[in-house]
Amino acid sequence: MYDLQVLGKQIVIELASLIEQSVIVTDKNGIVIASKDPSRLNSYHEGAFISMENRKEIHITKEMCDELQGVRPGIVLPIVISDKAIGVIGITGKPLEIEKYAKLVSKVSELFVTEFIMREQRERVIREIELFVFDLFMTEASIDSIEKRATLLDIDTSIYTRVAVIQSFKQFEITDIENLLHIQTIHPNLKIVRWGMEKLVLLIPNISKEQLQIGLESLSSKILKITKQKVNIGVGEIKSFYQLPESLSQAEMAVDVSARKGNIIFEEDLKLELLYHSIPKEIREEFLRRTIAPLLAEEELMHSLEVWLHKKGALQEIAEELHIHKNTLKYRLNKIEMMLGIDLNNKNDLTMMYTAFSILAKK
Repeated sequence: MYDLQVLGKQIVIELASLIEQSVIVTDKNGIVIASKDPSRLNSYHEGAFISMENRKEIHITKEMCDELQGVRPGIVLPIVISDKAIGVIGITGKPLEIEKYAKLVSKVSELFVTEFIMREQRERVIREIELFVFDLFMTEASIDSIEKRATLLDIDTSIYTRVAVIQSFKQFEITDIENLLHIQTIHPNLKIVRWGMEKLVLLIPNISKEQLQIGLESLSSKILKITKQKVNIGVGEIKSFYQLPESLSQAEMAVDVSARKGNIIFEEDLKLELLYHSIPKEIREEFLRRTIAPLLAEEELMHSLEVWLHKKGALQEIAEELHIHKNTLKYRLNKIEMMLGIDLNNKNDLTMMYTAFSILAKK
């Protein structure tokens, strides 16, 4: 429900930039709720009350000021929305001189209220869709219940086939969601909902992977321009509508990988990462304890080993990457082998180190 007192202040401010005359807004009972003159607030305007009751424009003359309570020369006219008078707006001045402003003032007032009501309706729909998606993913609501709500929200459940998660670094407001839905090019029926503090969940209609990739890249670029921050995006596999909670879980896994790799990740493209994510937390921690734990406190050695593992090239090139002498690198690698009891020329030990760093990256 709109608050005419809040809107009245906005109307008065807007009209002050368009015309020189003083403007007031009253409620249905003729009480002044907005004015640039603080002394008029909460006072009774009998002319506004009469205008409201009769739903007509009234020209208030000097003579009428002696007869009516709380009025000044000017014009008062009702604010009518959907054929219903909701308040009154008044312009101070000689009626014959300010008559030319009456239509402008009336139009501006009605546009303000109409736009506010429409925005409230749009925001209500977005909130209802958010609740719908939350119940779909996080509760055990019946299929019949979900279908009924989907029908009320004009959501065709048959067209949604997968979920994407966008990890951002800001909390989105409803107006942000409206804007994103307006600028996205993925699909006209795309749904975007806020998920937690800094995540968005996208319900994606049935489109090709290539089209989705292009659309998500475009959306990512637009979010970057708006927030000045890059986002991470993960996409779950194609599922039927009532299996979309599985697609969400996959998308959340993929967005973790996206945070490390810096590009859009489709869960179906994951290989080793899929294995790492499926390992229970306690097993991962035990694996790290048995393998790389002695090195965790040695930041310099950890960095050297990570670069050595992932940098393809001769020792000299790796040393240059680390800005150290080749012999210093040899010394560090030997020390690592002694501390961990491994041989960096052994394929099994190398695989173990790669796995340890991959698990560390997930933590």
